[in-house]
Amino acid sequence: MKIILFVLSIAVMSCAYSPQQLAINPVIGGISENYGNSRAVSIVVEDRREKKEVGTRGGVYENTSVISLANNLDAAIATAATAKLATEGFVVNSLEKDTAIVKIIIESLSYDIPKELVAKKVMLEALLTVEASYAGETYHGRYKTQETKQTVITPTMKQNEQMINDLLSTTLQRLFSDPKLKSFLRNI
Repeated sequence: MKIILFVLSIAVMSCAYSPQQLAINPVIGGISENYGNSRAVSIVVEDRREKKEVGTRGGVYENTSVISLANNLDAAIATAATAKLATEGFVVNSLEKDTAIVKIIIESLSYDIPKELVAKKVMLEALLTVEASYAGETYHGRYKTQETKQTVITPTMKQNEQMINDLLSTTLQRLFSDPKLKSFLRNI
């Protein structure tokens, strides 16, 4: 009986630090100002992260506890950005000749658990850059969100998914709430 309990406890502990693939689905909230007035914009998303994995879950065998993404990050951010600009009254990804380009560049997305003895700390960071262009005019902006979460145990896959999606949603919300970006888009 003791052997069975020992084997089961080892199995449970090894699962706790197994690799995770997180589904990314950021949502950009906020009240619509409907300032697009049917102007045409195209969304382009480019992933320039040096490492495609988000981080590791820590632990003794942190090289095997990698956190990666289950879906395409570019497409997930493009979907959220398209929905946001459509609710603001823009015609998104139009084939019109006179179309503004909103390029969102993913500079970094990271998840880190520093080695600590008692409590666990999850450190998250997202860095996005926007390059909006129209008729020879451009606007550049950088949006960085850093968060630290305290946990007693290593977060589950569902908890990690929620933290990463919340982080990206917050960063995208800041990007699309930027008064200078909104002013640029109003004047296209």
